[in-house]
Parts: sequence; structure tokens; C-alpha cells
Amino acid sequence: MAPAKFVRKQTRQGRRGVLAMMSEKARKKTRVSPLLIAIVSIAIGLAIASVATPNLMRSRVAANEASAVGSIRTINTALATYSAQHPEGYPQKLSDLAPLVDPVLASGMKSGYRFRYMPSSPDVDGVAKAFRVEAAPITTQTGVRRFSSDQTGEIRYQVSLSQPEQPLDGESPQTARPPAMQVSARMMRKASLNMVVSEPSAVGEKIRVLAEELGGYVESVRSLDEGSGASETTIEIRVPANNFEEARREVRGLGERVKDEQDDARDVSAQHVDLESHLRNYRAEEAQYLEIMRRSGTIKDTLAVSERLADVRGRIEQMQGQLDRLAHQTEMAVLEVSLRTEAVVQAAGVHWHPAAEIKAALYSAADDLSTYANFMIAVFFRLPVFALWAFTIVTSSLGGWRLLRWTWRRFVPSSIPAA
Repeated sequence: MAPAKFVRKQTRQGRRGVLAMMSEKARKKTRVSPLLIAIVSIAIGLAIASVATPNLMRSRVAANEASAVGSIRTINTALATYSAQHPEGYPQKLSDLAPLVDPVLASGMKSGYRFRYMPSSPDVDGVAKAFRVEAAPITTQTGVRRFSSDQTGEIRYQVSLSQPEQPLDGESPQTARPPAMQVSARMMRKASLNMVVSEPSAVGEKIRVLAEELGGYVESVRSLDEGSGASETTIEIRVPANNFEEARREVRGLGERVKDEQDDARDVSAQHVDLESHLRNYRAEEAQYLEIMRRSGTIKDTLAVSERLADVRGRIEQMQGQLDRLAHQTEMAVLEVSLRTEAVVQAAGVHWHPAAEIKAALYSAADDLSTYANFMIAVFFRLPVFALWAFTIVTSSLGGWRLLRWTWRRFVPSSIPAA
């Protein structure tokens, strides 16, 4: 019996050894290759990118549409300013608004949208009194909605050309105000002139006299002696808006040459309407408190109403002050004139302007430095976003790789059953 048991024991041990060797060979044959792991990791990364890309595209489209609406409002304001300054009314081309809008918008393309300007045909007097502005997305990836506007100032949109236009502010077309009922534009005008003159102080005195003759006044005067025979005087005047162009034309004639000229116009019609609306509401509230005070029968009620009445009267005075100040700013335009002489060094018949050249070089260097700083700031504040994307992709790839290994070891048989 002992020899038989020994033989059976040896047989079982031998069979286990064979099975262990066969399992080890099977495990080596079924080992996951690095190429398969890399393919799975790339597939997981692409899947994550496919989920995140639509969200980024929607954000980009929304930003482009908001920019298009703002650009149309800018064009409407510029057109109103242009028509007020030119007898022919609205311009014939969008590029004619270049002094009033930025060059990118004047070119007709900005933030993924293409802008189209269509003026009406001039009437018998040669004046264009209407226009239409359209903003269409360049591709479906830069925008979805189309926007349009005209001389009424109302902005409309449509998702496709087959659908009717809808007001952007949510009002129905029937409730929109007709052109005849539009509020007259209230513009704040400000212009600046940089001129070269022989005697800045004398020319400044002439400008002061001119402002008084046109019904205006001098708001501020600054003088600066730069040495080497160069001096500068800056004078700021206010003149009635009706005499603004005449004042600017007369001031131009007082200088030897105009080095730089800028004009700025801002439409404050909406702000004026809001202030008037608030003022009407406060006065109606004041009338209600006065009626309550007339009917009050006790001292306690009278004191309570008096306190509320004093508060609303304070708000009325504050609102009236803002309205008067805004009206004054629209009625009196600002003209800022910088008068200067430059020291000229003559050597061998060569005219040299060292101060002007140094200033031009400094301005150019400052502009280049600001461009570089803006770029580095943008990169710096986007670094966390880049790092988050990299971390997400790497983490997802490693997680997918480990999940694949665990699945393979869990469900792929590691031993071959005995025959």
C-alpha cells in the first residue's frame, strides 16, 4: 500500500507541474502588447476631445454673435454721426466710416462675421436718408444667427433665410416704434487737434477769443516749456454743438500745419431717455406722498410720510442734476487743441528734429512693449487651462490602460483545464 500511495502522490505532483508550466506559457502568449495599449489610450483621448469640442464651439459661436450685435450698434452710431456732419446724408460705402469705427470693422469682416452696408438711393436733393446693415456668419462654425438693422436703430435676427426676421429685444414687430416716433439722437462731441505753430501762447489767446465769439468758453489751459526753444500750450474749449464745425475750421487756420486730428462722438440718447423715465417715476411717487400727507390725520403718519417725501425729493434733485449735466454735455461740444513749436537744429543744410524723433521712437517702443505684454499675459492666464487639458488626457489614458489590463486579467482564462 505504501508504494502505491507514493506512486499516486508523485503522479499528482508531476501533473501539477505540467499544468503550471502550461499556464505560464499561456500567460506569456496572452500578454497585452504596448501597441494595443497605445491605440486604446489614443482612442480614449479622442473620445474625450469629441465630447469637449462641441462645448467650445458653442461658446465661440455665442461670443461671435455678441460681437456682431455690438458691431452693428457701433455702425448705427457712426452712421448717425456721419449723416449729421455731411450734407449728403449716409455714406455710400462702409469704408467711409473708417474715421468713426475701427479699421477692422470698416473692412467689412470681424469676429467671424461679414458685414454688408446698403444705403438707399439719393433723393432729388442728393441725400441718402435710409440704409440697411446686415451681418452674416462666414461659416456655421463662426455663427448661427444673421443680424440686420436700419435707420430706426432696431436690431433684428433670423436663424435661416427662410424664416422671418425677429426683433432682438423680444418685442413683436407690431409694437416696435415707427421711424417717425424715434427719439432724436443726442450726441456728445469731442475733437482734438495737434498743431505746429510759431507762438503757442499767442495762438491760444486767439482761440480763447474765438470760443467767446461763438458763444462758448475756455475750460482749461496748460503750458509747458520743453527747452531749446520748444514750448507747448494745450487749451480746451467748449462751444455750442451747432458752431462746432465752424470752430474747428477756424482753429485749423490758426496753425502752420496739423500733425494729428481726432474726432469722437458718443450717442447718449438711451441714457437721456432712462433719466427722464426715472425722473417721471419719482415725481409721480412724490405726488402720491403729497396726497397721502393731505389725507393723514395723525402726527405719526404725517412724520412717516414726510420722511419718505424728503427721500424721494432728494432723488428727484439728483436725477434732475444728472439730466441737466447730460444735456449740457450734448449742447456744448469739446475741442481740445495742442499747440507746440519744435526746436530745429540746422547743420549743413539738414533740418533735424531730435525731440520729435525721440518721441516717435519712444511711442513705437511703448506700443511694441504693450503688444508683447498683452501676448504674455494672455499666455500666462491660459496656462491653467492648458495644464488642465493635459492632466485630463493623461489621467484618462492611464485610467483606460489600467482598466484594460484589469479586464484582461479578470476575464481571460489564465490556465488550461486538464484533459
